[in-house]
Amino acid sequence: MKTNKRQTFYTLRLAIILLLGALWGSLAFGFTPTTQQIEMFKSLSPEQQRALASQYGVDLNQMGLASGPAQPNLQPNQTVTRTTAQDNTTLEDAANKTIQTDKLNESASDTTTKGQLKQFGYDLFSGTPDAFTPASDIPPPDSYVLGPGDNLVVQLYGKENNSYSLTINREGQIQLPEIGPITLAGISFTDARALLADTVQQQMIGVKASVTMGTLRSIRIFVLGEALQPGSYTVSSLSTMTNALFASGGISKIGSLRNIQLKRQGKLITSLDLYDLLLNGDTSKDARLLPGDVIFIPPIGATAGVSGEVKRPAIYELKKEKYAAEVIELAGSYTPTAYPAVTRIERIDAKGNRTLVDADLTKQSGKNTKVQDADMIKVFSVLETMEDVVMLEGHVERPGGFAWHPGMRVTDIIHSAEELLPFPDLNVALIERETQPTREKTVLTFSLGEALKNPASAENIELKTRDKLYVFNFETPRSDQLKDLVARLKVQANKQLRKQTVNVSGYVRFPGEYPLNPSMSAKDMVMLAGGLTQNAYGLRGEITRITYSETEEQSIQHINVDLANSGSTALKEEDQLHIKRLPNWMDQETVTIEGEVKFPGQYKIKRGETLAQVIERAGGLNEWAYPEAAIFTREELRALEAQRLKELRDKLEGEIAAANLETQTEHEKIAVNEAQDLLESLNAVRPLGRMVIDLKAAINDAAQPIQLKDGDTLTIPRKKQAVTVVGEVQFPTSHIFESNADSEKYIEMSGGITQKADKKRIYVVKANGRVFLPEHSGWFKANNYKVEPGDTVVVPLDADRIKPLTLWTSISQVFYQIALGAAAVASF
Repeated sequence: MKTNKRQTFYTLRLAIILLLGALWGSLAFGFTPTTQQIEMFKSLSPEQQRALASQYGVDLNQMGLASGPAQPNLQPNQTVTRTTAQDNTTLEDAANKTIQTDKLNESASDTTTKGQLKQFGYDLFSGTPDAFTPASDIPPPDSYVLGPGDNLVVQLYGKENNSYSLTINREGQIQLPEIGPITLAGISFTDARALLADTVQQQMIGVKASVTMGTLRSIRIFVLGEALQPGSYTVSSLSTMTNALFASGGISKIGSLRNIQLKRQGKLITSLDLYDLLLNGDTSKDARLLPGDVIFIPPIGATAGVSGEVKRPAIYELKKEKYAAEVIELAGSYTPTAYPAVTRIERIDAKGNRTLVDADLTKQSGKNTKVQDADMIKVFSVLETMEDVVMLEGHVERPGGFAWHPGMRVTDIIHSAEELLPFPDLNVALIERETQPTREKTVLTFSLGEALKNPASAENIELKTRDKLYVFNFETPRSDQLKDLVARLKVQANKQLRKQTVNVSGYVRFPGEYPLNPSMSAKDMVMLAGGLTQNAYGLRGEITRITYSETEEQSIQHINVDLANSGSTALKEEDQLHIKRLPNWMDQETVTIEGEVKFPGQYKIKRGETLAQVIERAGGLNEWAYPEAAIFTREELRALEAQRLKELRDKLEGEIAAANLETQTEHEKIAVNEAQDLLESLNAVRPLGRMVIDLKAAINDAAQPIQLKDGDTLTIPRKKQAVTVVGEVQFPTSHIFESNADSEKYIEMSGGITQKADKKRIYVVKANGRVFLPEHSGWFKANNYKVEPGDTVVVPLDADRIKPLTLWTSISQVFYQIALGAAAVASF
């Protein structure tokens, strides 16, 4: 029999050696151990695994063969003999699934929907085990029982002075020199100290003894059951049940916190309820351990979850708790915002179905509701809305809530106009009111100024609980201030109750959609919209109304409203009130006259006023004026010109991009580069909005009047003495006017044309903006034009050089725009 066991042992050892060799080889040469070898190795205890791995130089963590989870940090004299990892979050998962799939549509502010419920108490073991190891340098308690391994320090003094460090041996004795063995095992440290002192004093005349505790012995205990790492542990002799639990990594989430058993020689010594420690700080049941003790952790018992408005929402293990009120006490009782009168218990009935039980925990019957395993108790919060309050919003110094009382009126909240912010609208204020029990919204409007002036008047409306009072000003748009109320009125509308709003448009201060008071007139709605603007037609307005017949056929009516009458037409739901503008109203328009007039500046104009009339109001032209170079600009022309320039830029960019995608000759590449230069020049051009006029004719000839518009500008420069040459010439510059010189003469004075010039299309931009071509031009003959002071001679780029990019018409337009802008700038 012994031979068979010995053969089995050597066979197993040989297999393990081969396995470790394979493991080592896998690191060095890529060998892989078999599954059977790995399973055989895993069957060994952790100590045997580590010892063999250390002997053969194999890193078990690197090979993925480390047994169980990471070991806790133990004392030097502690040894883990067996470890297994157990963890189960079934209770948490089930509880959180219940919360997430709740079909009761509670408020999003409910605390149970914000977080996840956890099992109470298991976080206690999340710390480092060393933090919970009993200290070894403190005096042992008087009740400490000595045993083999304990060390005593005996100091002899008097006739002899010696010090001895004595350890209790296996027989429970110490060997005290000159006296002999003394049995100390099994007695308390206090009794042992007294025994030694008496023995020394009796047997050694003139000598006394002082006894202190040295190092403590270690004891081996067992932590079994649902521990995180069950096994055998060597711990300090001062250790208690909780110290052993921490050394083993704690309790798994399927283990009980409330029935931890201490067994000694097969008998139950005591039970530890960790809730006493966690909730009350009571350690009276935390018994001290003796060698061979067994701490057994049974599976968790019945549980119940508590969520919502309690201080410690969690899943609790039940022990003696049978009623809902007792479970609430485990959760730390209610928060200040709890409403225990509405409490629901979700449970699984005998048929396996989920059901709900309502419980009023303010009554004894509700408190005595029996709790079953897996119940989920949900405590709701008080309502977010306030009762018996009146809210004040808008243009006030102190907005917010006010306590409501019967008979309360507007002036009880707003005592005087001094409590309003500057520039309030005292003509109108609005009250938002709830109709009970449906809480549908209705509105009332009143004159706030009249209520403050005469509190006894009907305008000082009596308030009801939950009313909301709005005060307005003349700066903030009221449609924005009332948009939530209008949205609520839209939501509560239905087939029988049409939307209680009115749309106000036209010449009121704040057009928009407003809530409708059933007794509101058109004039009241105008006041709610901020009143009429200065250009509004205050005598009459128009209501567009949609009505339905008994057969539900729709018809539209247009109703004239007498706004001057205080009892004007009453409004109905979904009406559209339009306020017209004053007949022949014209916003104030101005024009600017600059330059050489007697009184330059801005002038207000009336409709149909002409340029000649405004120049006359400005005192006429002075003696230095040069009307032939006058620049007249108009805003609407500036906008059109900007749009045109943008179109030309976009077109030219597209043509350049398309040309760059194609294979190009050297000539075409040069053309593209020149086109890009042209594009940069075009980007620098700013629209002027110039309109070419003959100022002399506009002043002297009544048959050619120029009617002015708002924003027009006339600039009259001083007399010009220069002619400018721009474009493809050697030196673009200006020259003193010579009466007998033509365009060719001025071009010659600028060094002549360049190779890129188009000499057939040279043209002249007159000082007033007109364009003419010299007689040699190929376009047409100009018999009556000559170059005069202020004119600009333009030598354009030869368009044929960039024909591969665009049509001549588009390029000529670009040239014209650039030349026109340059001429206008040069004329200032």
